[in-house]
Amino acid sequence: MFDLRTQLANTGLFSENDPVSRGELKAYERQLNDLLAWHQQMKREMALDTTELLIQRWEKIYFLNPSENDTIRDRQISLLNKRRAQGVLTPSKVILFASDFGYKARVIKRVRPFRYKVELQNKQTVIEVAKLDAILRKSEPAHQSHDFGIVDAGNVVEYTTGLLRPIVHVSTYQICGTFSAGGEFEL
Repeated sequence: MFDLRTQLANTGLFSENDPVSRGELKAYERQLNDLLAWHQQMKREMALDTTELLIQRWEKIYFLNPSENDTIRDRQISLLNKRRAQGVLTPSKVILFASDFGYKARVIKRVRPFRYKVELQNKQTVIEVAKLDAILRKSEPAHQSHDFGIVDAGNVVEYTTGLLRPIVHVSTYQICGTFSAGGEFEL
């Protein structure tokens, strides 16, 4: 391992007792720390999920136009989704899409012909899957579709009575050889 103190002591230009030598060594140390911090920042900027300074450049590369209301995290998620949407939609990509929104997901394949189920484990009191649904719809091939299932881990969802009641929207698609119905139900 390289030891700067030993190297400088061997040259005769550095002395532990000399205040000028100690000051120079501290200045070199600060410069090295700044260089390492810059290096770490550049590594963060090259990753789509941690970029902040170069986010506009990444959006230009991926042809994204963020709205004025989007936060940095929303813009990072849009970049990640754009990159992930390229190629084949796999269960691991679906899990990554869900993890961006803080959901722990499990994919159940072939629930029905050309349909899979995304089971979300909920640890939050508010469940909003509209953005995740839109991303999956954009990424899926035309013949494939998905359902959502929500597993209430730890009973954190509270169902209230009175004026505020949760509404479940059920939509189904006709598939050759099957019969199904849908509608809107109140719990």
